[in-house]
Amino acid sequence: MVKRFIFASLILALLGSCYYSVYSNAYPHLKKIRVEPFENQSAEFGLADKALNGLSLSVRNDGRLKLVTQDPDCSLEGKISSFEEKIYSYDSANQVQDYQLIIVLNLSFTDLIKNEVIYENSSLRITEIYKVSDDSTARFGTKEEALNEIFASIFKTVIQNSLEAW
Repeated sequence: MVKRFIFASLILALLGSCYYSVYSNAYPHLKKIRVEPFENQSAEFGLADKALNGLSLSVRNDGRLKLVTQDPDCSLEGKISSFEEKIYSYDSANQVQDYQLIIVLNLSFTDLIKNEVIYENSSLRITEIYKVSDDSTARFGTKEEALNEIFASIFKTVIQNSLEAW
């Protein structure tokens, strides 16, 4: 009985020590981030608030950086240069099937401890398609879902080009 307990304890200790993370961090000193409110230069009302909320949600879901408003180690700020919603496809009856959302941003991710810009893109262009017809094969059924995916893609782009840089 004692041998079984020791054997089970050793197995659990061995399995518990096997941990691997797929996340790398090129800047291990960065722990806290502040997402600044975006400036909206497009004609789309409320887009800056949606960008702030979507990016904040992405930061929380990712978990590598803690979202704070005071004393951050890094900051993410940007300006929405343009927003466009245009028809992407028609069905056989010449009815609109899909719309495409296009957002162009000026984005900056800054290390506030070392006072250096880690990632900057003055013309980041992200697109997504959403459906308005049941016959569509687009992934997203609403404009809001497509916008949420755009903001998640923006966050992924920033993280891949900064914290995950090899």
